[in-house]
Amino acid sequence: MAVPSDTVLSHWSKLIENFQMPPLEFYSVIEQAVQRREIPNIEISRVDWSESGVFSAKREYLRVSRGRHVYDMCGAPFGTGFFVSSWFVKPEAAPWPVAVFLLSLSALVTFMLFTQIFGYLGAFPAFVILFPLLFWGLVQLLKDCEGWDDSIVAIPFLGAIYERLFRPQTYYKIDTTLMFQQAVHNALMEAVDQVTSGKGVRALSELERKPTLHFAKAAGS
Repeated sequence: MAVPSDTVLSHWSKLIENFQMPPLEFYSVIEQAVQRREIPNIEISRVDWSESGVFSAKREYLRVSRGRHVYDMCGAPFGTGFFVSSWFVKPEAAPWPVAVFLLSLSALVTFMLFTQIFGYLGAFPAFVILFPLLFWGLVQLLKDCEGWDDSIVAIPFLGAIYERLFRPQTYYKIDTTLMFQQAVHNALMEAVDQVTSGKGVRALSELERKPTLHFAKAAGS
């Protein structure tokens, strides 16, 4: 994959002069720093991004995911130095027509099933009553799986109603997103300090440690 078209919430990068280490070893240090913080509901994995076009070499990134947000971090040699970067993003959802198609297909299959159970005369009232209840049950079942319904929210008009009923914006959602971002960034800074300590590398200043934030409504949606 090339550079993602996801919503970027924050970015940080730094070239550490006159310092080298294997990237995978650096990722291991970051993982340990993240795990020590016991951040709830996260997954740690590795992803490959293309360095240029489709047939270019791949660059492995360390990814920390939580709900509908991901934190991709990279460490790599750059000349005589070592380049470190991080991207905190909200992945782009599938296009809303996909959600419309799946909802329509589900409604059709459910209606056909009801005709087998209740007959043609009973299928319509049963569908009007039971399909919304089945959908509500699905939403409740997947309420902890953040991001599964992003395409539904994107549906014009209906998405706004759905979001107000089932996924309203709250201070808590925004706060936990910000805390996730800060916790992982702190872990990255701790890892940088750990691998450079005692190597004759100048410690990063407070200004150099600050990521560039792009937070908007997407941070908590």
